[in-house]
Amino acid sequence: MWKKLIWMWILLLFSGLVYAQMDNETCMECHSDPEITRVISDSVELSLFVDANHFKGSVHEGLDCVDCHAVTEDHPDGLPLKEPTCANCHEDINDEYEKSIHGLGRREGIKNAATCWNCHGKHDIHSVTDSSSLVYGKHLLETCASCHSNVNIMRQFGYKQSIAVKLYAQSVHGKIFAEDPEAEVATCIVCHGSHDIKSAVDPESKLNELNIPETCGTCHEAEAEDYTQSVHWFSLKRGHHESPNCIDCHGEHNIKSYIDEDNFKHSELEATKVCAGCHSSEQLMSRFGLDYRRFESYFRSYHGLAVLKGSPNAATCTSCHETHSIRDSNDSLATTNSKNLVTTCGQCHENATPEFAKIEVHPIGLKDRNYIAYLLKNFYKWMIILVIGGMFLHNLMIVIYHIRQKHRAKKYSELVPRFQSFEVYQHLLLILSFGTLAVTGFALKFPDAFWVKMLYSLGMDEVVRSTLHRIAAVIMIVISLIQAGYFIFSTKGREEFIAMLPNRDDLICFWQNIKFHFGLSKEKPKFGHFDYGEKAEYLALIWGIIIMGASGFMLWFPEFFARFLPGWFFEAAEIVHYYEAWLASLAILVWHWFFVIFHPDVYPLNITWMDGKISLEDLKHHHPKEYERLVRESKYQKEDSDDKEA
Repeated sequence: MWKKLIWMWILLLFSGLVYAQMDNETCMECHSDPEITRVISDSVELSLFVDANHFKGSVHEGLDCVDCHAVTEDHPDGLPLKEPTCANCHEDINDEYEKSIHGLGRREGIKNAATCWNCHGKHDIHSVTDSSSLVYGKHLLETCASCHSNVNIMRQFGYKQSIAVKLYAQSVHGKIFAEDPEAEVATCIVCHGSHDIKSAVDPESKLNELNIPETCGTCHEAEAEDYTQSVHWFSLKRGHHESPNCIDCHGEHNIKSYIDEDNFKHSELEATKVCAGCHSSEQLMSRFGLDYRRFESYFRSYHGLAVLKGSPNAATCTSCHETHSIRDSNDSLATTNSKNLVTTCGQCHENATPEFAKIEVHPIGLKDRNYIAYLLKNFYKWMIILVIGGMFLHNLMIVIYHIRQKHRAKKYSELVPRFQSFEVYQHLLLILSFGTLAVTGFALKFPDAFWVKMLYSLGMDEVVRSTLHRIAAVIMIVISLIQAGYFIFSTKGREEFIAMLPNRDDLICFWQNIKFHFGLSKEKPKFGHFDYGEKAEYLALIWGIIIMGASGFMLWFPEFFARFLPGWFFEAAEIVHYYEAWLASLAILVWHWFFVIFHPDVYPLNITWMDGKISLEDLKHHHPKEYERLVRESKYQKEDSDDKEA
């Protein structure tokens, strides 16, 4: 027994002597060599060079290497060493670090978790009050960003982007900090802590949902005090995690000043983005017994409509409910309590009275709330339907009469074939297919439109809509192929196609038409078989069918086309299909309908599309060159306009 104790004492004494001999000079005999390295994991070569000049200027200048590095007797022979420890001097701080998210990460084997030297430096550590310290104000963001702006590191922890530091730099806190690193403003360590950084789910974390008001309150004491009196705070304490705290409304790293027009707090955006995020959710509001239609009704009121128009003075949510100390309306201190409404309304309306304050700001449930107003609303709905509907039917009767009269007059006129019989039917199918495509296509893009809801109520669900859309597309493609065959294989078709091609005369007629309608010339342009407008419209139709057909089939059969087309083609095809539909629809409404319906010369309707024929008089008036050609070919006798007038 005694022999064992003696030998242990000898070994300890011997090892102590060896340890004592390991002074800095001994270490630097090897580590002053810039080329000294060590291979880790048989693949990574690590430099072991230590710049003595760096160490001399650090706060640890008076320490020995072995005060931080555990060195064994046979260390030079390559025995692996443990990481350096700071606990020998900074025991309390090290205990905090060990319990932090970084320390726990290191213990779990996460090599990228930050260590003391990642933040403070290695041999060149300076006091935190030293301007050259890595954790001094002006260097703090860069130090944190070395990991938190590294995409590869952040992805290991579930962050697809690493822009927290960048967002902070753009925030009100970051801008103040950039101007004055000494300013008392929120920084990474102010909000997250320094050595004791913990996960937000940790009850002791400064960023735990129940601790955030206290964290923000270190600077914003009054606002935090107000918030802790609010219904949101009481709800959060009861375990309703959906209830908002500071960062839910203000953001996390990208917090803006409340006077910044790009901020959520700007009056135009406040109600629509911050409060609406929760209070317009049917699922969320049902948990608390609240009506999710509050925003829908608010935007029907003057306040809401004025906000949407950008009014800086219109009342928003916080104008009536306050900003931080939002209380239940049953609370006697709530600004929305019935006893306080006159004062609340009086902030904007100087002569507010108790009756004025009773005007509903969120008008929901009109029948139960104001039955007289409900009756008046329904009265006017029926009045609109009956009066305007009656006006429409009355005017439609007049239009139909004049169309019939025009059709009767045409029977007694000498007629000229303008379109083939099959083209008349093609045009009718084109009207039906294009109309169906437009309605069913835009119904997909605008499902909340009133007319779409009406169609769905009549049974046009998604299956019916998509089926009708595809049937109409096939019909349009088929009649287009028939027309193409007519142009290619028919002599008459080839003549019409050639006549449809733009030429120099179209430019002359276009300019002449401009001068005539501006009163700069008394001479009207003389159009041939097709005028420049008809040519442009028909060529645009060909272009549109090709573009819509190609993009439509790609979207109809994506699996097939994905075999030989890159993925970005399909998103591009969707954009082309959508905007080409707008272009075509607007062209029909603005251009085509003008010339076949609203043009003074053809109103109330150009009926040539019904039978493919045009009267000789209309041909002479609208297409004088074509009329003169037919006369030259002796197909029709030229009318003497003077005799006719006589």
